[in-house]
Amino acid sequence: MNKVKNKEELLDVSFNTMLLGKSIFAFVEFISGLLLIFVPLDLIKATIHHLALAISLSPFSTMITNAGERLTNDATLFAIVYLLLHGALKLVTLALLWKKILWSYPLSILLLVGFILYQIFEFFNHGSISMLVLCAVDVLMIILTLLEYRKLKTHISKEGSYSSLKNSKVN
Repeated sequence: MNKVKNKEELLDVSFNTMLLGKSIFAFVEFISGLLLIFVPLDLIKATIHHLALAISLSPFSTMITNAGERLTNDATLFAIVYLLLHGALKLVTLALLWKKILWSYPLSILLLVGFILYQIFEFFNHGSISMLVLCAVDVLMIILTLLEYRKLKTHISKEGSYSSLKNSKVN
């Protein structure tokens, strides 16, 4: 594995790694939403119950069982809409970032801020620690996106045009 030579290269590696991870996660999220459309609620509950029985840690098993019992058609519909919408929005903005389309950087930051606000809301309403973890990942993504955006804008101002950015290798 090659060593990172400078801060700009570290930024590029970090940004691209985060883009890849978030792209995979968004794809899985979108596919999960699609699958939920076709999987009956009774099968989901039975699977959760079976999973809870297979786990030997009693508190964790109880938590999974309780989550399965709270599932309703409305909750499943919300999950479908959320996963499809959240996954699709992320996939579109991430694709734009992969292409280094300049206006997509502020759009992506704005979208991430919206996700963070929703995740904080969910944390305070349901106490889900996973929402805080997602917030931390999104804050890191905002920082990396902002740094990458500044780097691209600097490169464009030095080169004089946006087309020179597309024709040259920035990384």
